[in-house]
Amino acid sequence: MSTTMTGTDFIAPIRAELDDFEQRLHATVRADLGPVAEAMEQILDAGGKRLRPALVFLAAGFGRGSRADDVHRAAMAIEFIHNATLIHDDLIDGAPTRRGLRTIHESLGANPAIIIGDYYFAKGANLMSQIGNTSIDALLSQTVMTICFGEMLQLTSQRRYDQSLEEYYAKIERKTAVLLAASTFCGAVLGGVPEAQVDVLRRFGRLLGMSFQIADDVLDYLATEEEVGKPVGNDLKQGTVTLPLMLARQDPAIDGRLNAVLAKPLLDDADYAEVVRIVRGSRGIDESYGHAQAFGDKARAELAAFPPSGYRDALESLTYYVVRRRS
Repeated sequence: MSTTMTGTDFIAPIRAELDDFEQRLHATVRADLGPVAEAMEQILDAGGKRLRPALVFLAAGFGRGSRADDVHRAAMAIEFIHNATLIHDDLIDGAPTRRGLRTIHESLGANPAIIIGDYYFAKGANLMSQIGNTSIDALLSQTVMTICFGEMLQLTSQRRYDQSLEEYYAKIERKTAVLLAASTFCGAVLGGVPEAQVDVLRRFGRLLGMSFQIADDVLDYLATEEEVGKPVGNDLKQGTVTLPLMLARQDPAIDGRLNAVLAKPLLDDADYAEVVRIVRGSRGIDESYGHAQAFGDKARAELAAFPPSGYRDALESLTYYVVRRRS
C-alpha cells in the first residue's frame, strides 16, 4: 500500500517510519493463526489511511528521542484496536462492504467477526503491555471502554432526530476523537516530550478527531460510494443521526419537507434517497463543514506551544486534510 495521501504533505517527516510500519504490520498479522490472519490481511489490503499510526509517529517526533521499537508497537497496537472497532461496527451496521471489499461478517459470518474483533483488541493491549508504561496502559484501556460506551450511546439514540449539539459532540468524541487523542498521547510519551507538551498533543489529537468525524459525517451525505468505500447515506439507514441532518432540519428553506419524510413509521430506499437529496441541498452541509473547520482551527492553535518544525507543519496540514478529503 502506498502511504502517500493525495494533495497532502503531512507524511513527509515520517515517510520512512510509515513504510517500515506497513511492513511490520503485515508481518505481524501473517504470524497469526490462519483464518484470523487472513481476515485482518483482507482489511489491511483494502488500504486504510493509517491516520492513527501517523499521529503516533508525528507526536513522537516532537520529543528528545525515543525507542523506535516501542513507538512502532504503540502505532501497531492502536491500528489493531481501530480495525477491531471497524469489524464490530460493520457487523452492528450490517454493512456489506468496506472500501470496496466484503466485510468480515459477510465473508465469514457474524460469530467469526466477533471473535476476530476481540482477538485484535487483545492483541493491541498485548503489544502495549510489552512497552511497560503504566500511564499508556491505563489510557488505552480507558480509551477502549470509552469507544464501547460511545457505540452504545449511538445505538440507544437511533432515529432520535431532536438531539442537541452537545449530545452529538459527546457521541463523536467517544466514537472517534478519543482514539486520535490516544495516538498523539502515546507518541508524545514514548518520544520523550515534556509532560506539559504531552497534554498539548493529546488535546490536538482530540480536536483533530472531532473535526475528522464531522467531515466524515458530511461525506456520508456527499461522497459517492466509490469515494468512501461504503453506501452513501449509510448512517441514515442505520438510524444514526449526524450533524448534517440535524442542521438541515433547522434550515427554514427546507420548509418541513425533511420532517415529513422522517415522520414515516418505516422508510424505504426512495425515502432515504429523498432525505439525502434534501440534506445535500440544505445549509446543513456548509454549516457542518464550518463546525469541522472550527475544531481544526482550535487544533492548529494548540500547536503554537511548539517551535516551527517539519512535524508541526505536518500536523497543521493534517487539520486541513481531514476537512477537505473525499474518502
